[in-house]
Amino acid sequence: MPESPVSVSCLTTKFDYADYKAAAAKAAMRKSEKITLKITGTVLILTAFLLRAFVYGNFYQNFIYAAMAAVGVIIGCFYDMIVLYAVRRHALNYFTANSEKFIAQTTEFSEETITFQTERYTAAIPYEMLYKAYEDARVFIIYTGINETKFIPKRAMNESECTRIHKILETKLQEKYQQEGAR
Repeated sequence: MPESPVSVSCLTTKFDYADYKAAAAKAAMRKSEKITLKITGTVLILTAFLLRAFVYGNFYQNFIYAAMAAVGVIIGCFYDMIVLYAVRRHALNYFTANSEKFIAQTTEFSEETITFQTERYTAAIPYEMLYKAYEDARVFIIYTGINETKFIPKRAMNESECTRIHKILETKLQEKYQQEGAR
């Protein structure tokens, strides 16, 4: 006997939208990009220390070496935080300026389709037609196409519904399903 569908209804808040944009930014960043940034930061720091140790410099050169080391630390260690902060800030500002564009949505996860329903339209999409899905601690992002997304905030559901949605997406999408930290 098939399980009953999981239905999630919510009106997007500005913090939901910021969580979605931050999760989308994390999903878009490739592992190779992160590694490249960490290597670049490390090289900048090492170069600054080597120049400081082996090249006699005046005050201005020492200042440049310190700046190189600081940029290396920022790029290598804090890039993710800075980008996510900027993305969230931009999303909050965008939501505030365009709050009338955000309407209530009901999303239903059944055995064969995912259904999105608003006051303007209803769309039932088979899981096979989805481009991919991404989950982090706060949202599920459903990619209906390369640049077409829908998101469902986890605050709108209980723990058992989150678990059921996770299992449905993991089973139906397999390699097209991504979880934060599991790449």
